[in-house]
Amino acid sequence: MNREAVRKLVQVYIDRNKLSNPEFAKQAKINDRTVRRLLNSEESISDSTLKKLAAACVQPKYAVVGFNSGKVYFRGEHHADCTRWINTQVRTGDTLHTSRKTYLDIDEPMLIKHMLEASRPSFD
Repeated sequence: MNREAVRKLVQVYIDRNKLSNPEFAKQAKINDRTVRRLLNSEESISDSTLKKLAAACVQPKYAVVGFNSGKVYFRGEHHADCTRWINTQVRTGDTLHTSRKTYLDIDEPMLIKHMLEASRPSFD
């Protein structure tokens, strides 16, 4: 990975969201010293750590939202991530007669919305 590109991406993300370095490190689940090394020095950083830092800067674009309550159950970068999450929530029947039936443990219908739509208030 290109260290300079990741450094610029992290710096822009920190500035845009008005975060401190420790806040970003906590959000990215990476050591604070690693973030400081990336931004301030030329010390080497592994490719896997650079990938984690770059992934922390990606904003989720889609959300699984409850139809009745408006509660956000899951956020993901792609529509497929939300669909995959819904599919992992499904369970099948336990007996021979119900083995082909699928059940969803969430009590309300769910929608996958683009985050811009999910954050906008509805005037219904």
